[in-house]
Amino acid sequence: MTVRRWFQYLILGCLSLVLAVACTTSPATDDAAELTELRFGVGPYFPTPNETSDQFVPFFEYLAASVGLEADVTVTEDWVGISEALRAGTLDVAWLGPWGYVLANHETPEIQAIATVKYKDEPTYFSVLMARADAPFETLDEAIEQSQAADAPLKISLADVGSTSGWLVPTAEFERRGLDPKQVFEYNEGASHAAQAIAVLSEQVDIASDFDRNLDVLDSTERIDKDELKIIWESEPLPNDPIAVRGGLPEEIIAGLQAALEGIDAAKAEELLPENYTGFVSSDGSNYEPIQAAGQAVGKLE
Repeated sequence: MTVRRWFQYLILGCLSLVLAVACTTSPATDDAAELTELRFGVGPYFPTPNETSDQFVPFFEYLAASVGLEADVTVTEDWVGISEALRAGTLDVAWLGPWGYVLANHETPEIQAIATVKYKDEPTYFSVLMARADAPFETLDEAIEQSQAADAPLKISLADVGSTSGWLVPTAEFERRGLDPKQVFEYNEGASHAAQAIAVLSEQVDIASDFDRNLDVLDSTERIDKDELKIIWESEPLPNDPIAVRGGLPEEIIAGLQAALEGIDAAKAEELLPENYTGFVSSDGSNYEPIQAAGQAVGKLE
């Protein structure tokens, strides 16, 4: 995908969300006394929007109530549009992917991360490349070697370009190796995370990207059996998703939200959050510097 096509994808992917949210909400305000609701956004963390809504709406309602407001929640079907909506001020608070946060903050530094979610008590997760358990290679090195030697290269699928683990981090890994995956493999990008493991297991592709948390979800909902897959590459630990707020949100609201997030213990997390999410740690955004570095490595950030 060329840089021009990447930006076309970004613009098209976010316009529908920005317009939809803008049409149903009032303009951003800096006056806490005038706020009656907080507009929350969350990306496609579960296979369908309804599942994502069911998992996250109680959490956002709890956060809004902690500062005496109502919650309006938007669920997106891509990772790019939600950060653009936060930049445009049509969302007040968003549960972003790390790459989405870095993109939004890079263009609009007023957007700030206020917390990082913990998964199984850790504020980190992993990007992975996976193959079928019976694939004739065990590592990414072996897969590259086989693909380069074969008459027909192996098929690889990376997720949509707004995804941290599904696109950015694997792309940065190939850049680190001095390889162009489009030259080594039969290459495709743009799939949803929910489709990646299915594509591998159904033999549509040989290798696909994902993140460890998503594989847990797919396995627990019986969409896949993780034993039928193997991980051929895993990233270094990556900072988990941030809760980020738009520029101009009143400081007393931000402080209240941050206090509420830090106060979510394991018992409360079990009540409010999806399975295996266990609370939050405070963040000022500095823990996302490795994601920024990956964006620079692949030429998406200056």
